[in-house]
Amino acid sequence: MWSCYETLSSPSLPVVVCIFMSASGHVGILKTVGFFMSDINIDLETTATDMGRALGLLNAFFLLPGPITAALYRNHSIRRPLLISGTCLQTLGVAFFSMATSKAQMTIFLSMTGLGIGTVILCCILTLHHVARGNFNLCIGLGLSGYGAGMVLLPIVAEFLRNPYGWRGGLLIISALIAHTIPCSMGIRMKSDEESRPTQKNGFQPIESSSTGPLEMDITEENEANAGHGSGLSNGNCRFWHVASFRGIANILRESDFYKDPVFTLIFGVEFAFDMVYSGWHSFLVPHVLQRGISVEKTIILTLSGAVGNTLSRCGVGVITNHQFKPIDVYIFATTLNIGALLVDVLVVNYYVMLVTSCFSAMSIGGRAAVTTLIERERASPDKFDVVFSLARCFSGGAMFLGGYLGGLVADTFSSFNATFTMLPIIEAVVLILVVVMKCYPKPDTL
Repeated sequence: MWSCYETLSSPSLPVVVCIFMSASGHVGILKTVGFFMSDINIDLETTATDMGRALGLLNAFFLLPGPITAALYRNHSIRRPLLISGTCLQTLGVAFFSMATSKAQMTIFLSMTGLGIGTVILCCILTLHHVARGNFNLCIGLGLSGYGAGMVLLPIVAEFLRNPYGWRGGLLIISALIAHTIPCSMGIRMKSDEESRPTQKNGFQPIESSSTGPLEMDITEENEANAGHGSGLSNGNCRFWHVASFRGIANILRESDFYKDPVFTLIFGVEFAFDMVYSGWHSFLVPHVLQRGISVEKTIILTLSGAVGNTLSRCGVGVITNHQFKPIDVYIFATTLNIGALLVDVLVVNYYVMLVTSCFSAMSIGGRAAVTTLIERERASPDKFDVVFSLARCFSGGAMFLGGYLGGLVADTFSSFNATFTMLPIIEAVVLILVVVMKCYPKPDTL
């Protein structure tokens, strides 16, 4: 209870609100496009594969530019413009999509939307990493609970707007609702962080003294040795810089988490496979339900069931991992839960069963989306979290595109979205194997 009070009265609150609003917009757009999919297919002459590719690219651009965004974030003078530009991009992307007249334009504008949302959430999470300190787990859980809210609220708005305004007018009005993130981002104070402050004009961090001591001694000795060699000076300097460069690269590799903890690289495999499931499930849940002959009203209730599970899991993960359970144990349980829920969903065609399975799947997927960040933060060195986090998002971007594309392709091939949902538990089995291996090889004490 005290942690909640601390969060609400701290500088973390505006950041949490901004994450909440962007997260609700992200999943809300995916679900809204699902409701409008039949109208869009008729108007733009698209197929399930085209929609899967477009939604996959939205998710890919949400994650792929992570390393570039993280590098730009290290420059304190552009942090605020970077954050505000992200909020503008996500709004303009949806607005332009409502005016699209071809498949190419639809793909470009959805990609723009994903880029904007990804920029906002990454900047906010990195800010939260420095501001929240001990309450990071709780804050990230509260912020990402916006996925649950967006999962049900925007589809309700979309269905309400569909008849009077059509899919174009509906998306245009939804873009205006998403625009509320812009003033929210302007209210965030981007404080300087001494740990990440660049000490050189070009923005690069100097190599730490523990690793540069011997290198600097070698530089001095080489310079003294070359001082009296006259004509051989340039060749000596050339050899010296090659040797220094290789030694510098070797030192960086030896100091990296990937060298000290080789099993840590499996987190990228876990992230890749999981995000394929994430993209496929969120992109095609609504078409999957509608194809089974379930009415729109019941489908909205089903998304509400998923939204409840999503919200509870993201908030719950922030609470239980703060003091009680390890993030990786929660991840293993959630993966097992989703494999069972997906298998039941595929084998049992019943609306009331789907209410339960969609809730459990949303709990699993939403909870793990938050837990993955906690695992990375727990296992990575504190000063390298931004590098690991942005690199993992880069892998996730490729997985999001592949998951959306394969989901649509499989649905087109078998003429059923049930085939897509049959593919998902197979991928989840790969996720479970990789994360169990990580559990068996914990973080070395040297990190």
